[in-house]
Parts: sequence; C-alpha cells; structure tokens
Amino acid sequence: MTFSPRLRLLLALGLLSWAGAASPRAEEGFWLFSEAPIDKIADKYGIRLTSDWLDHLEQSTVRFNTKRFDVYIGGSGAFVSADGLIVTNRHVIPRQLLAAISRPDADLARDGFVAMSEREELELPGLSLDAIVASADVTAQVAAHVTAAGLGAENESSRREAIGEIERNASRAPGLVAEVVTLYSGARDILYVYRRYSDIRLVFAPEAEAARRLGDHPAPVFDVALVRAYESGVPARSPRFLRPSMRPLAEGEPIFISGVPTKSSRRLFVAELEAQRDIELPRWVRAYAEFHHRLAAFAAGSAEKARAAALLLGTIGFSRQIIEDRLASLQDGHFLAFRRQKESAILTALGERRDEQSIELIRSVGANVAGHVENKFRGELLAFGGPPPWRGQVVTLPYGVELAGPLYSFGNVLLKLRRERELPEKDRSDGYRVDERAELEKWLLGAQIIDPDIEALRLMSFFESLVETFGANHPVVQITLADASPAQRAENLVRGTRLADPAFRRALYESDREHFDAARDPLLDMLRSVERENSRIADAWRESERLLDEEGARARRVAASVREENSYPDGTRSARFGFGEVQSWVRQGSKIAAVTPLAAYYDSDGSDPTDFRRAPPPRWALAADKIDRKVPLDFVSTADVVGGNSGSPTVDAEGRLIGVVFGPGAIEGAIAADIAYQAGKPRRTAHVTAAAIIEALAHVYDASRLVDEMQRGDH
Repeated sequence: MTFSPRLRLLLALGLLSWAGAASPRAEEGFWLFSEAPIDKIADKYGIRLTSDWLDHLEQSTVRFNTKRFDVYIGGSGAFVSADGLIVTNRHVIPRQLLAAISRPDADLARDGFVAMSEREELELPGLSLDAIVASADVTAQVAAHVTAAGLGAENESSRREAIGEIERNASRAPGLVAEVVTLYSGARDILYVYRRYSDIRLVFAPEAEAARRLGDHPAPVFDVALVRAYESGVPARSPRFLRPSMRPLAEGEPIFISGVPTKSSRRLFVAELEAQRDIELPRWVRAYAEFHHRLAAFAAGSAEKARAAALLLGTIGFSRQIIEDRLASLQDGHFLAFRRQKESAILTALGERRDEQSIELIRSVGANVAGHVENKFRGELLAFGGPPPWRGQVVTLPYGVELAGPLYSFGNVLLKLRRERELPEKDRSDGYRVDERAELEKWLLGAQIIDPDIEALRLMSFFESLVETFGANHPVVQITLADASPAQRAENLVRGTRLADPAFRRALYESDREHFDAARDPLLDMLRSVERENSRIADAWRESERLLDEEGARARRVAASVREENSYPDGTRSARFGFGEVQSWVRQGSKIAAVTPLAAYYDSDGSDPTDFRRAPPPRWALAADKIDRKVPLDFVSTADVVGGNSGSPTVDAEGRLIGVVFGPGAIEGAIAADIAYQAGKPRRTAHVTAAAIIEALAHVYDASRLVDEMQRGDH
C-alpha cells in the first residue's frame, strides 16, 4: 500500500485520527477540510468531491501572516503556478509595506506595480506566508497529558505544556512550523503543520483606483494582487497550485472556496447578542447620527464648507451605515428566535444529564453580560481599545476617537508616548515600538488640514456622548467639561490649543519628560487632568473584557459538548472549506445580476456621483479598445465567509480557479456575518473572476509573462 505525502507525515508524527463527515445547513459554515460536507454537496449539486480533490485545494491555499494592533488579521491566497506565484487581494498586502518599497518617483500604493521580469519582483520585508502540509486531531494527546500531570482539565498551564510539546515535535524539520488550534472553546485541539515562506516578493498590484470598492455589487472592483514565494533566493517550488478558468459563469453554478477565516462569533449566547442590541449599538447609532446630521448641516452652509467636510461626511456616513445595519440585523426577530431555540435545546440536553453546574455556568453569562458590555462601551468610547489613530478605521465597530477628532487624538497619543517610553521595548503597545515609529511620526508630525469649525463639531459630539454615557455628575465628565456646556468647552479648547501646529507637536514629541510635563496647552492640560479617571475606566474595561472572555469560553465549551455533530467551529486562522452557488439578488424590488462584466468600467463617465459605476482608471482607459468587455469582472455567491477570507481562492467542480474572494459580503447585512450566516438579511459574497485577472494582465498591464505562467503552470 502507498500513502500520500500528507498521510506519510501524519503517520510519522503519530497523530493520525479519523473523523466522520458532517453535513451543513444550506451553504453555511467554514468547515475543517477533514469534515467537508461531501454528502450534502452531492445531494444538492450532484457533485461528489474526493479526498484528493480536497487535499489539492487545501494545499494550494496559503495564509498571510500580517498583524494589526497585535492581532493577526492576515488574509488568504493560493498558489497559481509551480514556481511560487500566489494570487490574493490587493488589500491583503498592508499598505505600509507598499509604502515602504515605494520610491519618490513611484508611489506603488497609489499607482500599482507590474514586474516585467523575475529580477524586477520586489521584496516585501516582514511579510510571510504559510502553506499547509498536514493536520491532525490531537485532542486525545492533550487530554492525556493533562490527566497524566494529575491536574484538572481546566488547568491552562498543563494544556499549554502539552500543546508546546506537540508543536515542537511536529516542527523539527527545516522550514516547518506547527500550531495547535483550539476549537469550540477548548473542546477540540487540531494540529496544523505549515511550510513557512519568509521571502515574499511583489509581482503585480493594480492602481488603487482600480481596486477601490466604491459600493456594493455590481459596482466594479479589481481587488487582486500577485506575489511570489522564494526559497534560498529562487522561486519556491509549489507542487499544488490552481489553474485559471476563462469560461463564463452561470446562475446557480456551484462554487467552492478555501481560506483562513480569522475570527467569528457564531457561538455567542442570546444574552450577549441582546446586550449588543440593547446597550452598545443604540448608543453608537445615536452618537454617529447626531454628528452626521450636524456635519451635513455645516456642509450645507457654503461650497467651501461642503468641500471641507466632504471626506469626513463620507467616512462618518460609512461608519453610521455599518452600525445601523448591524443593529438592524440583531433586531430581526426571526434571527434571535432561532438562536433562542438552539440555546434552549442545549439547556434541555444539559438538564437531561442533570448537569446543573453547566446550566448555571451558561446562565451566569447572561446575568453578567450587561455590566461587561457597559464597561466595554465606555472603553471603546474613550479609545482604550482598537487601532492607533494613524492606521485608519479597519475594525468592525468604530471607536470614540473617530468622533473626537485629530486634535484630541494628538494629545492622547503624546501622553501615551510619554508613558510608553518608560516601558521596556518588548512591553510597549502596538505602534509605539521603536521600529514602528515611522508611521506614527508621519501622522503625528506631518502637516494636516484641520478645520477648527469641524473640529469643534467633533469634540462637541464626543463630549455629549460622554455626558450621556457617564452622567453629568461623573468625575470624568466634570473634569472634562469644567462647568461649561459641551459646545462651549469644545469651542474653547479648539480655539485655544496649539496641537494643530506640527511644529508644536514636534517640540512635544522630542522633549524629555520634564519639559513635556511643563508644557502648557488647554487641550493637553484637560487630557492630563482626566488621566487618573480614565485609568480607572480603562482598568474596569480590561477586567470586564477578561471576565467576559473567560466566562464565555467556559460556557461555550460546555455548550459544545452537547451540540449536534454537524456543527462547524468558529474561525481560527486555520484552513477551512466552504461552498455555495453563483446567485443574483434583489435590491428594492429590482433584480441585481450575479455577474458584473468588464464593461462596467466603461459604461459611465463618472459624472453622476449616484452612479455605482465609475470612469475607468487611466490605464484601463488606454486599453479600452483592447479589452474584451464581455469578460466577467466580479460575481457574487452564497458562500459563507468572514474576515480573513479576503483572497480566498474560488474554484469550480473541476478544481479550476474561477475567482478570488474580496469581501465578506456584497450587500446589506454583511457586517453581521461574524455572528451569523444570515442575520435577518440576504447574504452574498463578492469575488473577482480569474478570467478578469487574465484579461487585465494581458491587455491592461501588458504582463504577458504572468498570463503565460498562470496558464502553463510554470515560468
């Protein structure tokens, strides 16, 4: 008997385990490849996937190791040639990496890049990729270690020791890294063995305008990029890769995806969802709606004011849409009724076991969650969590820093820098370490256009949210407002501060502790005076976060023990399989076709701002006579994806690449994808087609060598 390389490695590690196939509900789920819903797919589409087919797709997939805010967000991709060529989304490659390899005469983040030869491919420093080699269920090995140590199953120290030993044993071969992933809050442990590629080079990225997403489908988007993995200075050999398909896509056609969903929250209890619905989200909705209305009224005052407010109006409007849409999803009665039914079944099963302790554990989450969410909202409002302000809004929910504005942020960052500089380098926060200062300095010390009228509006809205959240008598409110109204205090601080002056900020940035503390400025002084109260609020927020995570994890572990066998685990940055079909949808009574052709780039001159289409980017305009406008550009499907699936390869039943996922959702309701496949709204996932990639490389970017490589499978 002969074994595949995958199977030989598992046998050598002594970690092979068998798991029965599970079946999903409709197209929902990000499934372990070892538990792909083969029977369900066969029943629905008449296609029976084989183990070899699944192995090929899984081992063609890569994950990107990129961080934001000390958290892996990464993304997905796939080998598309035997010489290490990888396709992903342009937005998966961090913009700071594109900026780092740009030159004064070549802004790659704005203008894009095409390597016309292998010698021109540009190294992306700090970026690495992992390609899966093998996986195995090691739940029993971890449990046996814990039992042998004579410690309780809840002892995390013993679990970590067992996991560390398994990872060390599995990663002894050169170039391999091993990672044990815990599923269902600790109910299962899966070992993944990866080959890590640390020499990654940029091959192709379109200009920002072509990749930018102006609206929901069918707005045209070309969000793709090509990179290459190198080993020992030469292109890496990738025996598993996907060949592109150029054929048209049909309505109802089954599609399959592979990717690395970073994180989802499909196991939240009803009480946790209700706390978001009743406490957290309505406050954000009110705060952003009030500011949005005020800003719109300001912009209506004159053409000059409209120009000054245009960009911020768009940003705040987008944030507002996200929050309101998430709230609407959680207010859908059918969705929550379904979740209550599932939760009731879990409690009934525990009752039949006479497991009152576990029942009480689940109920305690509901009893405590409101207080935790209250603390969470306060922490988010005061910007104790989330991204550094210079990295932009790339989080699911906005933070108060976006309301308060840059002047407030400048002061807060300067105060935090003072504290961070007294810490060892390894203990400093993300973005504040010495080797990360370039991005911080560009934001903090660079010249920015700051309109004092808009800043006063922002700060007033922020102060009003403080009053609503904490109450007028709370110390943080009294210190902040100093007996003035929110409007008066905001006006006085904005007109009096010097933080709008880059030279003043630089002087504070470069000063020592003594001179910094002696510097006087009304906004900075206000922030200094409230530091102690903010510290108390931050401590309460962190403690609530810790307890909510710990209590929730224990309760979800109990719930997992009685769940139906065909359930799938939440996203964990490990390789997952999904499926769906190409499908149109209906918006406001009108049918929206599932496929957008390349013609969408050319059907509008961009003069109508309400038109979802756009004038073609310059390079595309020059290729207008060469491009085949009938070639499909984007399409939407019913596949289930969340954050981290960006760049996920999409294949047909023959295993040929037909697209690349570029968004967790293409229509309203997508923002709630982390908590449910369909939270009361229709659901679509957006993909760029492989046919469009080939057509654009050939006729827009003159990259025939890349077209040949993808179609042949090698250089």
